[in-house]
Amino acid sequence: MPETRIDQLPAAIAALPADERALAERLFDVIATEGTIVPPPEMTPWLERTFGSVEATLRQRIVRVTNRWTFEGATFNSLRARRPGSGTTHAAPAADPPELRERIERSQGDDFCDPEHRTPADSFGRIRGRHVVTAANVAKAEGWHSVGVFDRHDPLALDLALVEDVLAVAGEWAGQVREADAEARHFFLLWNCLWRAGASLVHGHTQMTLSPQSAHARVELWRAAAERYHAETGSDYFADLATVHRALGLAAGGDDKVELFASLTPVKEREVIALVPTYQDGAMDAVELAALAEPLAATLRAALGELGVRAFNIAVFGPPLGQPEPRWRGFPLVARFVDRGNPLSPTSDIAALELFGTSVVASDPFDVARTLQGALADTKSEEATEEE
Repeated sequence: MPETRIDQLPAAIAALPADERALAERLFDVIATEGTIVPPPEMTPWLERTFGSVEATLRQRIVRVTNRWTFEGATFNSLRARRPGSGTTHAAPAADPPELRERIERSQGDDFCDPEHRTPADSFGRIRGRHVVTAANVAKAEGWHSVGVFDRHDPLALDLALVEDVLAVAGEWAGQVREADAEARHFFLLWNCLWRAGASLVHGHTQMTLSPQSAHARVELWRAAAERYHAETGSDYFADLATVHRALGLAAGGDDKVELFASLTPVKEREVIALVPTYQDGAMDAVELAALAEPLAATLRAALGELGVRAFNIAVFGPPLGQPEPRWRGFPLVARFVDRGNPLSPTSDIAALELFGTSVVASDPFDVARTLQGALADTKSEEATEEE
């Protein structure tokens, strides 16, 4: 469905083959409504200047999608991207805004520029990769909470080699933690890029936590939903989730190693999800993190190169490390990417609806999927050329 838009989602689901339509309806509740306004004549110049035309605002198609099992949801209205001060990112400019470059350059010399002398080590020392070195987090959110500091200050200087090393170092760090504390089993990697995405320092870095007893709350939400889904339907929640996204044309790639798709219920703009089956059913080996390198690098390439993303969040998590646990059976290794908007915008992209209701999203998942598909096709073409 190359031209499908999110406001056509009800029709797109209705047009699916019977089995796939049943899966979509079992997984998602989709509500389409229409909002209308009656503006006074005095507003005409502003509406035309801001939204392109008055007509575009008079009758607005709004689609709300809710996952019936996790109760995550998103409300879509593309018009919101044109709101004054929305902070929404658009197609990539020829170059970064001078103010953004200036702020990044001005932050040179922060603590992460000299991690060996200006950051603490973990009790077992530091893990050193080709491009990443670890440091213990000073203000911890978990007993085991560390940072992976990049060998480059610019947080937007990203490539496959760096992503591979981020994951390799994180996996080795998790192994060292488990040697010191076998109860620490629940791995979580977080990557906040720039202040808009919550990064306290500009210098490129990721963070890793390893928790005992239970995973972070939203990871446990996914596990509980998948467990309930299997108990009530007899099916694999994550396999069905990927099947529906693929059937609707939202998948950017899919094989026996990884499913990559633009989410129908993004937590915020342009969420992309990667799912990788784990080797052990109900447990994860840190070495498996390497399987996420290429899909994550492709996502970043498309986001930064085509979509104009500059501030973003990434999370990586999966079943517990070590011995398998039945309640985690079928849970894959997961990566989630989300665009956090223009880092120079004075407004926040998170407000009361996001905190207490349903995320309001301006970007179209179908556009995100098409961009990812193009980026992956270009990558495969370049790899084929290099092999020749």
